[in-house]
Amino acid sequence: MKIKYSVFICDDDLQQIKFINDCLEKASIILSDEEKIEFDVVKNASSYEEATSYIENTHISAGIYFLDIEIGKKLHEKNGIDLGEVIKEKDEKAQLIFITSHEDMAFLTFERRLGAIDFIVKSSDLDKTRARILYAIENAIDKISKFDYIKRNTFSYRFGQEIKNISLDDVIYITTTNVGHKLQLVKKTGWAEFIGSLKDIPTRYSQLVQISQSCVINPHNVQNIDLKEKKIIFINGDIEYFSVRNTRKVKTLFKM
Repeated sequence: MKIKYSVFICDDDLQQIKFINDCLEKASIILSDEEKIEFDVVKNASSYEEATSYIENTHISAGIYFLDIEIGKKLHEKNGIDLGEVIKEKDEKAQLIFITSHEDMAFLTFERRLGAIDFIVKSSDLDKTRARILYAIENAIDKISKFDYIKRNTFSYRFGQEIKNISLDDVIYITTTNVGHKLQLVKKTGWAEFIGSLKDIPTRYSQLVQISQSCVINPHNVQNIDLKEKKIIFINGDIEYFSVRNTRKVKTLFKM
């Protein structure tokens, strides 16, 4: 079996680009076992403008990106961190590996909350740098392989300016409120309110089921069903009612 990963490199040092490409060839050999791993370098860019032009016009999913922080030499020029933000908007699975000549630039990547895989300082010790790049690649591959599993089992919602992520197992049910487009999320650890559309939730999360115009439930957190009164009792003691037209759905869902 062959697994191919798209790789994007942006560095204004052509020797550094060549070095990273060489590291990728060696990594392909070292990391391949029963599954052959290949790295497809989709673009070697040497400027912010060249890089963004490619990113904005090309679809890459779960790419590995090597970004030189100091591609913008002047104070107000766009740099590798700005490029990282552009990439994250286009490729939610992007694995960012920042490279720089100055170790004190590391804090900027954390300040922007880009979730970088690694921060590699350019060094004259090529063996040490090569080992660090190999480690970063291996880490990126691991995170890519886990991404879909985590995505499938994570419920995400916006709370103010933050995106909150919780395990889908913690979701008990979600209901509408008296405020338009505001939903209430009831979870094992309490509750929260967020802006959203109730009907879109089962489309995004197949584990959640809509039982009425005002409620979506997690069947795994249902304690009891009362078909006569058409009510669902949850593990926290809360009760929600399902509509008559959803009776068959409830019976099928719980094999009644």
